[in-house]
Amino acid sequence: MKKITLLAAATTFALSSICVQADTLLAPSAYAKMDGENKIVALYGNSFTFYNNNINTRLRDLTQSLLPDHAKGYKYRGITISSGHLGWQIENMRYQNTLQKWDVVILQGNSTETISKKESTRQNFVDSATQMAEMAHKAGAKVVYFMTWPKKDKPEDSQKLADAYISIAQKTGGYVAPVGLAFEKARTTHPEINLYYQDGVHPSISGTYLAACVFFATLYNQSPVGGALPIDTDMNPATAKALQQVAWETVTEFQKS
Repeated sequence: MKKITLLAAATTFALSSICVQADTLLAPSAYAKMDGENKIVALYGNSFTFYNNNINTRLRDLTQSLLPDHAKGYKYRGITISSGHLGWQIENMRYQNTLQKWDVVILQGNSTETISKKESTRQNFVDSATQMAEMAHKAGAKVVYFMTWPKKDKPEDSQKLADAYISIAQKTGGYVAPVGLAFEKARTTHPEINLYYQDGVHPSISGTYLAACVFFATLYNQSPVGGALPIDTDMNPATAKALQQVAWETVTEFQKS
């Protein structure tokens, strides 16, 4: 009887351990902090992701300058389609999952896809995000939503975009990187820093760097202050520090929501 009891206890412990491990993939809230090392990361996006030599490049440089052992073994892959909507990436994810075990996948919709005037466009985003989140979770990866920013001349759309990304994260068990809210905070606290390319839609190098800082803070629960400047630019240390601080403040405030 004692052996049976011990076996049952061991089995129960093993099952509970599996459940705990599985549960960490699903965010308990869109505002939750992430756990784990989050070393192997795929970013599914479009030009918002690949402008200025890719957000993943800037994120890599930050991690190598701030994480122990120069972030040895950490990898970031940008998988982008110019002007792409999120649904265009479904087959890419299916294929990438056969090549690599990802710790985290980051999903970015087309600029204002999530708040389009067309109901069909908004619904397609929700359907695509739901399908891709399920694919990612089944493959053992966490999901982070890349909250996009509004057009430069429409700052009033910032909260609408935030609400849309928070909503899909809550629906699918995803985390949120509040990049759009960081843009809004930087716009009001540091108006001297231009976050936009000349078209008023895509990011300047400052916008891309701010986004990378938000991802660093979200993925690693650590301040990006003191991290590497973008090496192939003329960004000055004061601007970099301001953007780093905005990113950290935005993420910590968001996670207290």
